Amino acid sequence: MNPKDRIENIAIYAKDKNNLALDEYPQEARELNYRWLHTLRVAQYGKRLAKLEGANIEIVLAGCLLHDITKLSNVSKDFNHGRAGAKMIRPFLKKLEYSQEDVENICYSVASHVDGFADFEHPRTLEAEVLNDADKLDRFSSYRTVLSLSEFANKEYEEFISAVENRVKYLERTEKEALTQTQSGKKAFGKQIAVQMAYLERLLADYEITALPNL
Repeated sequence: MNPKDRIENIAIYAKDKNNLALDEYPQEARELNYRWLHTLRVAQYGKRLAKLEGANIEIVLAGCLLHDITKLSNVSKDFNHGRAGAKMIRPFLKKLEYSQEDVENICYSVASHVDGFADFEHPRTLEAEVLNDADKLDRFSSYRTVLSLSEFANKEYEEFISAVENRVKYLERTEKEALTQTQSGKKAFGKQIAVQMAYLERLLADYEITALPNL
C-alpha cells in the first residue's frame, strides 16, 4: 500500500469512529464535531512542522490523524487518552502494511503526545515531538481563545474583562512553560501566542478608555 492510500485509510478510519460516536452520543455532538476539526488542523500543523524539521511526513500525519482517536470515538477523554489511543490503533495500523518500526513510532507518538510518556519502551522520536507541537499549536490557537471567552460574551462588561485578564495570565504562563519540543514548533507557538496577546491587550485597552473624558 502506498503512503497516500495509507493516509486516506487512516482518515476514513478516524472519521468513521467519529461518525459512530455522533450516532451513539448525539448529546456530545458539539464536542465530537470540534474534536474532528481539531484533528484536521493538527494534521495541517504537523505537515508544516514535519517539512521544516525533516521528520517523516507520513508518520507525522498518521499520528496527527489518530492522536485523539479515543476522544473522536468518545471512548476516553482523560489524561491517559493518548496511551489508550495507542492500544486502540495498533491492530489497525498493522493492516496497512506499515513496518513494525513505523507502527511503533506512530503508536509512541500518539501515546506520548499529552505528557511525553508512553506506557511501553520506545526511544523519543522526532515524529513524536512534531505531533506534540502540532497539537499544542491548535490547543492554544486564536479559536480556543474565542471559545474560552464566548461564555462571557453576554455577561456584564466587568465580568468579561476579568475573563480576558485571566486568559492573558494563562497564555503568559503557558508561553513561559515552553511546551514545544522542536525549534519550528517553538517559533510557530510564539507567533500563535503573540497574535492572541495583541488582541486581548486591545480589549483591555478599550476597557481602560470606557470612561468619561476629563476636560
